[in-house]
Amino acid sequence: MSRLRRVSLRLLSAFALLAAAPVHAQQAVAPDVAGPAAIAAEAGELRLQCGGIGLDESLRMRVEGGLHALLIFFVSVDGSYLADVATRIDDPLGDRRVEASCGPIGLVDVPAPGRYRIATYGGITQEHWMDLKPGGGARIQLRWLE
Repeated sequence: MSRLRRVSLRLLSAFALLAAAPVHAQQAVAPDVAGPAAIAAEAGELRLQCGGIGLDESLRMRVEGGLHALLIFFVSVDGSYLADVATRIDDPLGDRRVEASCGPIGLVDVPAPGRYRIATYGGITQEHWMDLKPGGGARIQLRWLE
């Protein structure tokens, strides 16, 4: 192996360790910092978790999005994130509903595969019907003029 390649590999290894160090240190000092977003609403197994404020929480929720039935982004047309959007998830067949003031990210868990209604009231009402399943990893981006 050439000297240049060995130096490059050592540098890459050092950078990888430095990049990982804060994550391990943060987890060791405050394990609940990386905990789940607060459950804003729950009806049986129908849940709506809201959060995404701050870079750490936003990144965590984006990564976890694939483990939930639905990942919702609340944004304005210019790409700015929105918070405090009145959000309702309906399970019409299970006669369940959850409501919360949500944003900029929402995570939805459903009890069973089916068609669910997502309704939001951010100045202009939006209503979307989506086929969701537990852990399905669906995504939607809801946009408003601000």
